Amino acid sequence: MSTTRSPARDADALQQRIALIACGTRPDKTQPCPGHRAQAAALLNIASTGAADALAAAICGTGRSPACHDCTTKATEIIRTYNAEPS
Repeated sequence: MSTTRSPARDADALQQRIALIACGTRPDKTQPCPGHRAQAAALLNIASTGAADALAAAICGTGRSPACHDCTTKATEIIRTYNAEPS
């Protein structure tokens, strides 16, 4: 029996993690809100480019820079998480 995960499951798990970061992480929070869950694919796409300013603006909801400090911090964490995932 194989213990490797399928690429689709890995992508789903990464999208879930990215949505949770965008929503705001805290020790008792395990799920993102529906709004951030719906944005996960788009946030993942932006994260793949490494464009922190664009990602922060998308999280912030303004769609343009500059984003607030909290969203800029979240964008940095999302890109760090994306880059840490095995290809």
